[in-house]
Amino acid sequence: MNLRVEQRALAQSDQDDVVVLGPNPADTTFETTSTEGAYKILGVRPGLTISVFDMVIGADFAGRFATEPCVAIDFLFEAAGQGWLLDADGERLSSLPYRPGRIYIMAAPKGAVGFYDVPVGTRFKGMDIRVDTTLWQKLGAGDILSSLDEHHSLHIASGNGTWVGVLPVPPQLLAVARALFDSAMVENDDLAFEARALDIVHASINAMRSIQPAATIPPRDRRPLQRARDLMIAELSYPWALDGLAREIGLTQKRLQTGFKAMYGYSVYAFLQEQRLLEARRSIESGEVTVTQAAMNVGYGNPSHFSQLFLRRFGVQPSRLRPSETGKYQEAQAR
Repeated sequence: MNLRVEQRALAQSDQDDVVVLGPNPADTTFETTSTEGAYKILGVRPGLTISVFDMVIGADFAGRFATEPCVAIDFLFEAAGQGWLLDADGERLSSLPYRPGRIYIMAAPKGAVGFYDVPVGTRFKGMDIRVDTTLWQKLGAGDILSSLDEHHSLHIASGNGTWVGVLPVPPQLLAVARALFDSAMVENDDLAFEARALDIVHASINAMRSIQPAATIPPRDRRPLQRARDLMIAELSYPWALDGLAREIGLTQKRLQTGFKAMYGYSVYAFLQEQRLLEARRSIESGEVTVTQAAMNVGYGNPSHFSQLFLRRFGVQPSRLRPSETGKYQEAQAR
């Protein structure tokens, strides 16, 4: 088996065995996989498990998955491919594209089954936080589940009693997620790990509660508006213009502008700029590209203008976030 799998409970979790709520590579069905890398499943406390993974996908990494009743919060740092929710007969329902830099949340109060397909050679890196429905209720978030339907502004897929959405991506939440991932992979500070995990669950609950269904948007406009968002995220470097985007989704410019603002809380251009800057920050922090390359990759031909926007958004020059040879950010060294 090329995939190194570790499964354990945190020292303070009062668990003898970890109850895995989602997919489990320790299962015998994974024994012959050609996928390489590391996969850790950590029991934080009863009803809360976290999986962290950094894998290069092999030819046989495709198939069904199942989850117990839970709410799942997923951060994808590197990803490609897609998944589908399945109905009771195993037929594919809504599709779910896997994209880096996104926070997905899945509410499956009765459990769920699905199918995934990731291209061979893809680096799949991220983490999966699963909260069972009993703990979710104890955390005071049970009311959120009743507001999740296909008309909710965060919705991207649903079917067979399961709902999937994409949460906003505040940099501070991603920073906590990266710290949690790193601590799971290289450290054994269980108390710090639990604190970060609860911070993420709390922040996710607040984000879901603060964004309510956009009741004033005509139902016929919701899917085109979701498509507009997905088109921009999929091609951040494209020089999107309102008239072209409106034609692409089949709405007038006015319906695009007013509907998008009501549905996502951003104007079209403000949303596009936010996603561009978040993706640029992710690629700069990872060390994949230079600052100039990061700017070009998300559609900014003027590095100076990009740096000004970046500084205004994050309060730091992008060059300060380049990893140094010692693995620490230059921003930290400059303090």
